[in-house]
Amino acid sequence: MPDRLEKYIRKNRDQFDQYEPDPGIWKKIELSIRPKSRKDWRIVLIRAAGVAAIFVLVFLISEFIHRDRKVELQTRWFGKRNKEIVIPELKEAEAYYASIVNEKLEQMRSLITDHPDIEKELQYDFSELDSMYLELKDDLRDNVASQEVINAIIENYRLRIDILEDILMELDPEYYVAEPKKKEYDL
Repeated sequence: MPDRLEKYIRKNRDQFDQYEPDPGIWKKIELSIRPKSRKDWRIVLIRAAGVAAIFVLVFLISEFIHRDRKVELQTRWFGKRNKEIVIPELKEAEAYYASIVNEKLEQMRSLITDHPDIEKELQYDFSELDSMYLELKDDLRDNVASQEVINAIIENYRLRIDILEDILMELDPEYYVAEPKKKEYDL
């Protein structure tokens, strides 16, 4: 078969050459063929900077989201200051005992005005208990909700109540004759 095609092309070659393409076609073809261009490093650097900017942006958004979760977890366990641990059961017990202490202090206010030495002794005792309370809070933060520390904080409140009841019994014995001393504050 190639022999017949080849014979036909040789025999009719003049007819094939009679039609020449328009010279404008060759110019269009030359324009459409792009020469191999060199890499423009500025474009490469701009694209690399864009990719790096996207990674940095994603990282910052991720950190922002995780920071919000971290802050949420910290505020769940820590108070407004990041140093104070908030345990719901302890907070409830502190509120209960603080209300009893305040009630006993209100009962004592009128009785204690006539006894300044007892008032000074009470202030001294309470300042000692306050310093112990602050140390226990530090221990609670260090030991992360240790049950012994929580029990010691509750015992600190019980000591305050016992001191107040003893002073009330001394200053107003008739009040406690009608109502004997009871451990109403035990949980």
